[in-house]
Amino acid sequence: MDFSTLLSAVPDKYALYVSAFIIVCKLVTVFVKPPSSTSKVAWLYQIVSLIGLNVGWAANRLQVGKTGVMVARSDSDEAKAALAQANIPLASPKPTDRPS
Repeated sequence: MDFSTLLSAVPDKYALYVSAFIIVCKLVTVFVKPPSSTSKVAWLYQIVSLIGLNVGWAANRLQVGKTGVMVARSDSDEAKAALAQANIPLASPKPTDRPS
């Protein structure tokens, strides 16, 4: 079952409320910094993130228990080499693993 099938099951008179709830969840994940993975509210943030459709390519850069370090695309090879030298694994898939 995909998300559009699930939403089509919602009665029309509630569709606006469901859509507004999804948008509010997305806004929470945009404006609230994710808690640490050991926090008691980490599970709640992950549920709000899921409801806000932060999955796949639409996932927020900052997530529970993870951080995002932005570097210029031209410097990505050097950044990956620095992480490998420090024995820090990459959390994201390799570019060859991504769908085209």
